[in-house]
Parts: sequence; C-alpha cells; structure tokens
Amino acid sequence: MALFTAQVIGNDPGRLDVHGATGGPVPLTTQPFFISINSSVDPLVPGFEPPGGLVTKGDGQFTPAIFNPFAAWATLPPTSPRAAVARGQLIFNSRPINITGVAGINDDLTAGGSLQGTCGTCHDTPNVGNHSFPTPLNIGTGDPGPSASASLGGLDISYLPSITVCKLDLTTNPPTPTSNCKTTTDLGQALIDGKFDHVGKIKGPILRGLSARAPYFHNGSAQTLMDAVHFYEVRFGLVLTPQDESDLVAFLSAL
Repeated sequence: MALFTAQVIGNDPGRLDVHGATGGPVPLTTQPFFISINSSVDPLVPGFEPPGGLVTKGDGQFTPAIFNPFAAWATLPPTSPRAAVARGQLIFNSRPINITGVAGINDDLTAGGSLQGTCGTCHDTPNVGNHSFPTPLNIGTGDPGPSASASLGGLDISYLPSITVCKLDLTTNPPTPTSNCKTTTDLGQALIDGKFDHVGKIKGPILRGLSARAPYFHNGSAQTLMDAVHFYEVRFGLVLTPQDESDLVAFLSAL
C-alpha cells in the first residue's frame, strides 16, 4: 500500500489531467523511483552520494527536466491559465541558477566557488521534486533576518531566536571553542549529529501538493509561493520578469 498526494484541480487552470496533461496523484503511482535516482550531486562530488542514475541505478544519467506533467499545455493559447502552468514548468526545468554559498554543495565541490545549475540541481526526483538522496543543504532560509549582515535571502525571520555556535577544537582536553562560529535560527542536521559543518542544513521537501500547505520553507518564513520565488531571486540573483514569476507560481500551484 502507498499514499500519493498531488493537486488535482487548480483555481485557474481547472482540472490538471486534461488536454494531454498528467497532473494529479494517479500518474505518480507508476512513476519510477529508487534512492539517488537522477542524482545531480554524485557526478560533482564522487562518493558524497551513491552513484546516481535515471533509468537504472548507477547509470550516471541526469536530466534537469524534472517535471513533465504539463508539457502538452505548451501549445495552448498564450493567455490560457494552462499555458501559464506549462511556461512555469519550463522555467523550473531549464532556467539557469548560479548556485553559490550553499553548504552541502559548494563547500563540498573540489572546484569550490559556484555551480551553474537549475531548480533540478536540488529538486532532482522526477515528477516529485525532493532530493532523491537525503542530502541536507543550507540555502540560507535559517540565516538571520534581512537587517543582519549574514542574511543571504532577505526572508523576515526576525521573530525567530538566533543561535550562535562555535566549532570545537578536539585536540584539547577538554575540547575548547574556536573562533570559527556560525549564527543561525535553526541548527538543522547538526541538532541530530552534532557536526559543526552540518549547522543549518535542511532536507529539501517534496514539491507536490504545495497549494494546500502554506507557509513554505522549514520555518514557515515564506507566506506564499510568490514569497518563495522572491527568495530565490534575492538569494541566487535569479532574474525573472513579472510574467516569469507569475508563470512559475502557476506551475508550483498545480503540483
């Protein structure tokens, strides 16, 4: 027995499984899945995750085209709400994002610096959108509020308490704090394993059924899907027109 959750009807596009579209939960029942399917990280950081694959485990294939339920709507009249969903799907699948400062990706890349990716770099499970291997990342949603110099995303999380933690020098007895410190509103994975490098790392969520579960991000700091889109624009310098923003929200609302 399994449970599959997805949006069936949208306020603007109506039913999400008509005119060639395959929205809703039923198609998910036959969607292939295995741990590390379509992994985007393993080719970049060998050994960091199990070898990824798209058709079979370890075949090394990756596609940034994560979602395909609404491709058939791309040929509808441009003013159609369903065409907006299809355009948003294309943005999600293909719009380049310069990924920088993400603990769990950039700090583990031997090349360091930045990585040219897409939404699918982190949301790589086909037609589901979480990370297919449990790889917690810190994209900045737990960083201090926008008035703090350490803010990376512009989210207003001033209502959350800030926590400053420092790395321990394990060569001393007893271990002593070093000057290598981080300030966050959420310790993330470090709260489980106590590792300093894991401070603020959070597992990415499944993206289906988003319309029914606002607010967004692990701490509820984005009240709407548009707020979440604005975060990525600020955090990663993602350039979207107002039409792009509207289309992307239409797509996310249809999942």
